[in-house]
Amino acid sequence: MKTSHLLWYGLFAAASLAVLQPAVGANGKGTVTLEGVDGELRDNIQAWLSLDQEPCDTPEWRMQAGLKKADKDIRQALQAFGYYQPVISQTFQTGEKDGCWSASFDIQPGSRVSLRNIDVDILGPAGSDDSFQKLVNKADLKAGQPLRHDHYESLKTGITDLAAERGYFDSHLTRHELQVDPVEGYADIDLHFDSGPRFQFGETRLQQDIIDDALLRRYLFYREGQPYARTALTETSRALSSSGYFAQVLVQPLIDEAQDREVPVRITLTPSKRHRYTASIGYATDTGPRLGLGYRNQRLNRHGHQLSSNLSVSRVISTLTLGYTIPLEKPVTDKLRLEAGYKFEDNDSFRSDTTAISATRTHLLKNQWLEEQKLAFGRENYKLNGEQQKSSSVLLMPGIGWSRAFADNRLYPRKGLRLNFKTRGSLQDVVSDVSFLQLIGGAKGILGLPWRSRVISRVNGGVTFMDKFDELPPTVRFFAGGDNSVRGYDYKSLGPENDDGKVEGGKNLLVGSLEVEHMVAEKWGLAAFVDSGNAFDELHLDPKTGVGLGIRWRSPVGPIRFDVAHPLNKSGDLFRVHFVMGPEL
Repeated sequence: MKTSHLLWYGLFAAASLAVLQPAVGANGKGTVTLEGVDGELRDNIQAWLSLDQEPCDTPEWRMQAGLKKADKDIRQALQAFGYYQPVISQTFQTGEKDGCWSASFDIQPGSRVSLRNIDVDILGPAGSDDSFQKLVNKADLKAGQPLRHDHYESLKTGITDLAAERGYFDSHLTRHELQVDPVEGYADIDLHFDSGPRFQFGETRLQQDIIDDALLRRYLFYREGQPYARTALTETSRALSSSGYFAQVLVQPLIDEAQDREVPVRITLTPSKRHRYTASIGYATDTGPRLGLGYRNQRLNRHGHQLSSNLSVSRVISTLTLGYTIPLEKPVTDKLRLEAGYKFEDNDSFRSDTTAISATRTHLLKNQWLEEQKLAFGRENYKLNGEQQKSSSVLLMPGIGWSRAFADNRLYPRKGLRLNFKTRGSLQDVVSDVSFLQLIGGAKGILGLPWRSRVISRVNGGVTFMDKFDELPPTVRFFAGGDNSVRGYDYKSLGPENDDGKVEGGKNLLVGSLEVEHMVAEKWGLAAFVDSGNAFDELHLDPKTGVGLGIRWRSPVGPIRFDVAHPLNKSGDLFRVHFVMGPEL
């Protein structure tokens, strides 16, 4: 029998048992059985019932009162879904052996009340506020639909909550009626709301003496005189909290102190520790065990400048960096970072050490793409595997890139997309030893499927334009293989080979991956994947493919992925283990 057939038979059997199973029947309590209802209707009845909490030795007089109340509870639970004329019969008995009671209710819900006339009217300035219209449309109350009391209550509550969020503090419901005629089988909704005028933001009172007020006001997501919106205060609080300057951020709208419909805002800020030290230890298949040390001066001065230094040591890649960050016009995303550093890399294809300085400016564009402008100058000493002599190169590389990510959940998305593009290059006559231009791009998408499954796909590519490729240092060449490339192969072990069969990197890159993941428990999942691609010269792509299975753990510190991959185009190695931590987008 096919696995899919077994799955459907199992689900059908489970559903059948769920309909007939008693609500409660353990721990010395009686049992209640519901027949004739299932799904949401059954769940709502069980939520209303209190009879199933009675112990086995409940006195008869109390059980009789409980049975009457149970009948009333069931009718109220049915009315919430529009069933006003049910037929309910009950059976009560006491077991001869255990002496414990059981009650059975046969429920025939009857005909369901439907909506007839729906009059939802938003009066005042909110009538032209798109947020209210979207809320009403989302409620989707239409004539002929079955009555759901919770849908009506949800719309009523949603309107008043939205008014408070959007600054309509003088608003009120002028009429809110749900009229039901159970005999004729219809219900009418009359819901009238008068918003009154919309309030605006007033002055902002900053309570701190740490950072210049002029800088802090650039963190605000609102301006004095703009229409009030609670979301602007939430974003302001989030921005100030992530700045690193403060240990505690309290943003309070002073609605009671509003004058002329202007709401003042008080922001109370508690400074964080100026100096922050970190130490970390980790492991990734590409780099092996890794030790990290870090220092950060959160507030170097009142202008919000920050100083940081980081050391990372591993068998494959070791780095030491010193960075200086300056907040710009929109400091949440607009920053200038000056950096000096040293990097040593020793992998299967080359060995290099690089000393570099750089200036990077990040800026959020109006279309929500993050732009990164970078100018880097570095000297690299390197030796390709198989070569006896070391080489060196000096490059002055300007570059620019754009990236954007969409996700329904930042940590564990079921639907998301990440895009990134960048270009970089150098000119031989301008400080550099060689001229080249590179275009690099990538995309990764996540799509949720039924049965707690997801499809994850990614593609990465790059192309190099130049004449003397042999003079390009290896850290700027393209290689494939590794945890986030083609699994089943060593880190940077794939690419064009020289005459001795040693990988020397390529001018171009094209790598893709397709993965299916299924969660077998709340925090544990299984995955199957196929990766393929390679670095190459000209148009001679020789794709290498790896397939495998993986375990996924949604740990308290983020996703952890453990994969076992088999290379299809490499003899000798049966499989390779890949271990990766970090966000998926």
